[in-house]
Amino acid sequence: MFIKRLVLAFLLVFVPIAGMASSPATHPVSPENGLKMLAEGNLRFALGQMTHPNTSFSRRLLTTTEGQAPYATVIACSDSRVPVEILFDQGVGDLFVIKVAGNVADTDEIGSAEYGVDHLGTPVLMVLGHSYCGAVTAVTTGAEVHGSIPELVDNIVPAVEKARHDHPEAETPELIVKAIEANVWLAVEDLLSKSHAIADRAKDGRVVVVGAVYDILTGKVTVLGTHPRQTELLGVEPPAAHAAAAEGHGQPAPAESAVHEEPAEDMAAPGAEQHETVTKEAPAAEHAEAEAAESGGFGFFSFIAFVILLVGAVVVLDKTILNPDHD
Repeated sequence: MFIKRLVLAFLLVFVPIAGMASSPATHPVSPENGLKMLAEGNLRFALGQMTHPNTSFSRRLLTTTEGQAPYATVIACSDSRVPVEILFDQGVGDLFVIKVAGNVADTDEIGSAEYGVDHLGTPVLMVLGHSYCGAVTAVTTGAEVHGSIPELVDNIVPAVEKARHDHPEAETPELIVKAIEANVWLAVEDLLSKSHAIADRAKDGRVVVVGAVYDILTGKVTVLGTHPRQTELLGVEPPAAHAAAAEGHGQPAPAESAVHEEPAEDMAAPGAEQHETVTKEAPAAEHAEAEAAESGGFGFFSFIAFVILLVGAVVVLDKTILNPDHD
């Protein structure tokens, strides 16, 4: 009888959970709000006014019992000066972070991004480059690398070549800055062109895929927007038509980007780039945090209700089916 009860409890617990895990539910945070939450968090970090949200025991308990539901997938460089959750002032379970030297998008990184975007349903996918990137600098200057590093930085070579082609007169410091940005675009292009799962979600607006650059000195993140050739990469419209439109504007179409793009200005120090912050003086950060907290709080109480109903169901079935003559 004990075995029967154990099997019944197992089915009642894990079958509903498996069903919920495989359902393609829409993320409660929209792409626009996701970008806004990142922007407001970065502003708090840059100003030294961090709130360190979602780091309590109750948050850890919630993400343990209900699983993770991050609202942004971020591919960033392994550089220790780029602590992604910290620079966006986010906490446990908020961001799905993929770190690799040079923030490249090769097979492992694309597969990890697909897990975040397609399985977890994050509405934001960001490739985050940063100033003074050692990997990009090594490729730009032709530095000698050993071991497995050459195969890693091979992904950066096309970006450096494009930067040289587009800026033939640039000195090495400026060329590194341009290559860092070109490397971000190359990773975004790889994500959209090599992952059907990400491309399909980008087409129907379930995820916004953006490039960004973090200034390790100022602490500010500049969101570059969507890829200049996103519609072409996604096959949304004929490449020739989009190319003509891009030639006329010289930048991504406004409809493609969910954020405002701002031109970067040179920093006073040679070889660096002064990035305007992605953030604006928008509504207070508490709005975005309240939205996330509200969603998480409701889920927690739903879980408690589910456990109570589950216990009741086990008791009823035990008395009526497994052991009807007990009384």
